[in-house]
Amino acid sequence: MKIKVKFFALHREAVGESEIEIEVKEGVTIDKLVEMLIHDYPKLEELKDSNILSLNHNYANGSESLKEGDEVALFPPVGGG
Repeated sequence: MKIKVKFFALHREAVGESEIEIEVKEGVTIDKLVEMLIHDYPKLEELKDSNILSLNHNYANGSESLKEGDEVALFPPVGGG
């Protein structure tokens, strides 16, 4: 099944793309997807402890199982002042 993954800020720089489509097996979790992405894009390893995740525009904790057509986003914590 296909999943869309969007990257923002440092994650986008690490991957070199703002968005990719990736093929995964049914029932893969977001955490497993992140492991797969780190394998394909090793620079993401440096950012793994500061990932904020979203699934279909809602915050996610990583344990959610993915379904065909889902959209996952990875971005760093944001600060303001």
